[in-house]
Amino acid sequence: MIVLRHPWLLLLLGLAPLVWWAYVDSRRRAVIRFAGAGRMIEGRRSWSIRARSALPLLRCLAFALLVLSVARPQKADEQTRIQTEGVAIQLVVDRSGSMDQKDFVSAGGRKQSRLEAVKGVVQAFVAGDGEELRGRQDDLVGLIAFAHYADTECPLTHDHEHLTRALQEIEVPRTRDEDGTAIGDALLLAVERIRSIGRRFQDDDAFKIKSRAIILLTDGEQNKGKYEPGEAAEVAAALGVKVYTIGAVPDYQEQEIGGLFMRPQTVRVPLQVNEEDLKKVAETTGGKYFRARDADSLAAVYAEIDRLERSAIDEERYYLYQELAYEWADLGPFRLPPPLLAGLVLLAVEVVLANTRLRKIP
Repeated sequence: MIVLRHPWLLLLLGLAPLVWWAYVDSRRRAVIRFAGAGRMIEGRRSWSIRARSALPLLRCLAFALLVLSVARPQKADEQTRIQTEGVAIQLVVDRSGSMDQKDFVSAGGRKQSRLEAVKGVVQAFVAGDGEELRGRQDDLVGLIAFAHYADTECPLTHDHEHLTRALQEIEVPRTRDEDGTAIGDALLLAVERIRSIGRRFQDDDAFKIKSRAIILLTDGEQNKGKYEPGEAAEVAAALGVKVYTIGAVPDYQEQEIGGLFMRPQTVRVPLQVNEEDLKKVAETTGGKYFRARDADSLAAVYAEIDRLERSAIDEERYYLYQELAYEWADLGPFRLPPPLLAGLVLLAVEVVLANTRLRKIP
């Protein structure tokens, strides 16, 4: 974008006719009378005589370029600096054997496993669904899955495509030794991962960690692991890490009972989740506890957390100005000289020609 710092100075171009008139006005020059001047007029005119008409044109062009230089043409290059205060979010997902129970009902009435429902909602939370969930594109997001043991599936990263691929690869344990629910160990691992990430961005001007949060989802209660959820919560609170806990399990499960001598019938079996411990973890760290009973309520939970933890983006725009009056400028494939230099060159050419080859006497 080319702009003029003092565009009103272009009004001086209105004086160009005066420059032309001052050059061609015969009353400003001395006159010598010769006898028989008619023969000289009838004689053949050389190219130098015809070229003299270009001298006032050179002077007017030089005057116009000097006026343009005084108006200070500038090329403005817009620069944008974006500073993001993002949230470091550690997702902690239960992958124990009970997560394979197909008792979560989607909006279309389709039954799906708890883990399958969690994968769909968490992916929408990270990448956005084009509706209520806008995605976490400016945030660091990591993923930990746990059963008997807690494993880091994806470190805290801005590469959310890699994270969602890791999310889809999570499976329930294949052996009994791997199964279990080690909530405390998983939470403590998440606290450690989210604590250490601050060192990586402490000197980064483009990204600052605004807050740190953990979203812990489980469908059961602690039955494995070395550390209790309350112990891990105290560590999180000491480090200023907020923990949101989600109990993802229906109120009941339908099961068929009966045998050889009894007619099969469907009964509702109540399901339990350790809400007391999950609430305590959330309260200790300043977070919040949620209960999700189906796929729709699970999506609503993540939507509320999405509203509670948002990034702040500070976009600063500024311009770099190039002074075209005395600097060369690139216009497509062409390189244009500065108008001040061009004006002075034209003025010098006009003066030299007027006093040498195109000189007129008197």
